[in-house]
Amino acid sequence: MKKLFAAAVGAVVITSGAFAANGQQVFMSKGCGACHQASVDTVGPALKKIAKTYKGKKADLIKFLKGQGKPHVDPAKFAIMRPQLNTTKGLPKDQLEALADFILSH
Repeated sequence: MKKLFAAAVGAVVITSGAFAANGQQVFMSKGCGACHQASVDTVGPALKKIAKTYKGKKADLIKFLKGQGKPHVDPAKFAIMRPQLNTTKGLPKDQLEALADFILSH
C-alpha cells in the first residue's frame, strides 16, 4: 500500500512539473515574457508577485486569464493587460491549466 501511495504521489509531482514546462511554452509562445519577468516588475508584475498573490487560488488565476475575473495584482496597470487577455482567454483548458501552473511555480 505504501509503495502504491508513493507511486501515486510521484506521478502527481511529475505531472505538475510537466504542466509547468508546457505552461512555459505557452507563456513564451504567447509573448507573455515581453511584459512579465520572473523576479522583476517591468511593464507587468513579476511572476513571483503574481504567484504570491494567487497562491492557493489557481482557479481564480485561470478565471482572470479567461477574462472573467478582476485583477488582483497591480490593478492600476490593468489597462495594459486587458487587450492581452484576448490572447489567453481563447486558450484550450489544458493550456490555461499549464500556463497557470507555470506562473504559480515561481
